[in-house]
Amino acid sequence: MPQNIKKDIKVELEKMKKMSTFSEAKEFKKRDWKKVIPPIAAEPWIVEAFNQEAKNKKWSKTTLMNEILKKRYGKENNNNEND
Repeated sequence: MPQNIKKDIKVELEKMKKMSTFSEAKEFKKRDWKKVIPPIAAEPWIVEAFNQEAKNKKWSKTTLMNEILKKRYGKENNNNEND
C-alpha cells in the first residue's frame, strides 16, 4: 500500500477516534481461541444436569466448568511419585 494512502488512513482513524461517538470506544481485540474452549454440543440430559449442579451450588456455569477442569487437569501426573 502506498505511503500516502497509509498516512490518509491513519489521519482518518485519528479523526474518528476524536468524534464524540468514538471517544469512549475501546479498540476491538480478536479472541485468542487457544485460551478458550469453543462452544460444544452435548446430550440434553448432560446439559440439564450441569445446569442443575451450577444452580444448586449457586455458581455461574463458567465457575463450575473451571472447577471441573481444575479437578481433572489441574493436578500433576502423580503416577510415578512413589516408585
